[in-house]
Amino acid sequence: MFFALRVLLALLGAAAVGIGSPIFLLGAEQTAWMAERAYSALTGWQGPLSEPWPPTADSELRFYAAIWGAYGVVLLQAAANLRARGHQVPWLAGIFFLGGVGRALSWLIVGAPHPFFQLLMAIELALPLILILLWTVVQGRELRSS
Repeated sequence: MFFALRVLLALLGAAAVGIGSPIFLLGAEQTAWMAERAYSALTGWQGPLSEPWPPTADSELRFYAAIWGAYGVVLLQAAANLRARGHQVPWLAGIFFLGGVGRALSWLIVGAPHPFFQLLMAIELALPLILILLWTVVQGRELRSS
């Protein structure tokens, strides 16, 4: 379980850095369209790409991309030294979960996003629960071995 938790934290951290970097450098629209094209290629989905993103949305998302990338670095640090940074896991999982809740609110209030972003929302709502479950098991084992 310890290894699985470290791997999931590292994968999520690498994904955050890997997603935040192109948003910051290329912009939200181009990054989203690359992801949507990949989704279509993998799933065969035939729908259109998202509509063009306005400059204000691009500006806002480039700002948040830096924070998302920093979040990824913190996840990678936690994965690298889980014994010292394991106490961060519930907070990190909770932040990720709130991101998924934000997507759900957007869907309810503004409308359905591209299916790729619906998939991201499902991951953002489910993965934190898995992280917390693994963390709880690891904490229990650590306490029993002390």
